[in-house]
Amino acid sequence: MRERDNGPKYEEDSHAGCTANVVLITPDFIYCANAGDSRAVSCVNGQAVELSRDHKPEDPIELERITKAGSSVSYGRVNGGLNLSRALGDL
Repeated sequence: MRERDNGPKYEEDSHAGCTANVVLITPDFIYCANAGDSRAVSCVNGQAVELSRDHKPEDPIELERITKAGSSVSYGRVNGGLNLSRALGDL
């Protein structure tokens, strides 16, 4: 760990990324996109309606995509480390 100039400490070898949701609401449609395990939910007539789903490595579609790209999934993690199959700025 080292300290940034006037900032918090950080690990130089960190490969951390983030997850995200983006929701666009138009008069006719609601569009939702996500990366990782961030979730978007809407309230419709008092009921929660999921707008997104988590990207987990063990899901069949994600597992196929990961293995076709030359990686593997073990213990629910991509290459034994990342527990998401999609993220921004991460391995």
